[in-house]
Order: sequence, then structure tokens, then C-alpha cells
Amino acid sequence: MDRISCLAFLLYQAENKEIQDAALQLVSGEISIKELKNNRQFFPYIKEAEKELKKNTLNTNDVCNFVESYLYTY
Repeated sequence: MDRISCLAFLLYQAENKEIQDAALQLVSGEISIKELKNNRQFFPYIKEAEKELKKNTLNTNDVCNFVESYLYTY
């Protein structure tokens, strides 16, 4: 899976509804990771997701299912 899809998947795991909505916008291409990083509200979540992504512990099937489920829903 690509980096953006993985980051969106990780962001969607947050309990904050705004972060989940941003994750859906990210996976559908309506917003860029750069735009999210420039928003102070989202920045800590993105940094944490990037740290988790570097650990390489994601299940690609879970990410794939997330993308298939939410790619066109937002």
C-alpha cells in the first residue's frame, strides 16, 4: 500500500471525528498531507501516524479494506 493510504488508515483509528473526516478526505484525494500538516489541530496526529508507519507493523489487508470501503464515500 502507498504511504498516503497507510497514513489515512492510521488517522482514521483516532477517536476524534474531525480527524476521521480528514482521513477520509486524505484517502479520497480531497486534501493533501501537506495541507493537514499545516493545520495545528491535525499536526500531532499526523506525526504520530508517521511514527507508527515507520514501525512497519500495519496489516496491508486492513489498509486495503479501509481504502476499498472509504475511497469514494466522502
